[in-house]
Amino acid sequence: MKLYVTFLLFFVLAPICFAAGKNAQNQNPVVWGVLTQNTGCVIFKEGHKTSGMFWGVAVTTKTVGKLTVIETQNYTLDQQEILETQENIDDLTRRAEKDHVKFVKIPEKYSTELLEKARALCK
Repeated sequence: MKLYVTFLLFFVLAPICFAAGKNAQNQNPVVWGVLTQNTGCVIFKEGHKTSGMFWGVAVTTKTVGKLTVIETQNYTLDQQEILETQENIDDLTRRAEKDHVKFVKIPEKYSTELLEKARALCK
């Protein structure tokens, strides 16, 4: 009986513990590009873009990550929205190396505290 209760508690409490860790993980900005001695910085918010097609009897959808520029510091980016494809991320990485730019990514629904953290990481 004790073993049964132990397994029951594990299966009830485990998802709660893992969900709490995931939420805490999303509260920190993600930084990539040139991390030290950078001359510019771009802060993105990360969202999703969904496109779909109707084929008569079926519907297909495709969801792709989307980076939207919130603000820039000492750098001008020609696009305000960038789809998160491998080709576009590789292009951003090449730009970061060439122009000495740091990129910071925060979730689409962000708080002012999280935006302040991202701004602090740019300095």
